[in-house]
Amino acid sequence: MEERNRRRLVVVGAGTASVGLLVVTTLVILSATAPGESPAPEVPAGSAARPAQRAAPVPATGGDAADLPDAVAFLRRKDPQETVVKHVRQVSRSGAFLRVYTDLKEGDENSRPAISLCEWTAQYLRDLGAAEPIVFVHARENDNGHVVLANKQSAADDCAVGDTR
Repeated sequence: MEERNRRRLVVVGAGTASVGLLVVTTLVILSATAPGESPAPEVPAGSAARPAQRAAPVPATGGDAADLPDAVAFLRRKDPQETVVKHVRQVSRSGAFLRVYTDLKEGDENSRPAISLCEWTAQYLRDLGAAEPIVFVHARENDNGHVVLANKQSAADDCAVGDTR
């Protein structure tokens, strides 16, 4: 009888410990989520977790320039022969500013196409009512990500980027 009671005690103890662990795990998950938020989405098996990004997400290579069709149409009106606009791959909004992704190379910092795209995009934002348009013109993706070729971060800014090398 003693052996039978010992087995019963082990089974009951293991069951109680399992239920307790389940309750604690549930409480930890629920307390980690702020009110009104849902838990973080699960990462599918076999995929790598992505690090947090400080800026807006970067588009995939070969992005579509139609993210902001009005902006692209505005740029095309500024460049009817499309000698500059042909480099635009995507225009996307990141909060209060616009990012123009191009097929230009990293070495094209402050080039005429990059500066023109920056100036024209700033004008587009001013036409929409932005007092101080903020624009970033990016090179095509490489080992350094999407390098900024030209930017306008204040009303006094001229779109040229400083020396970064």
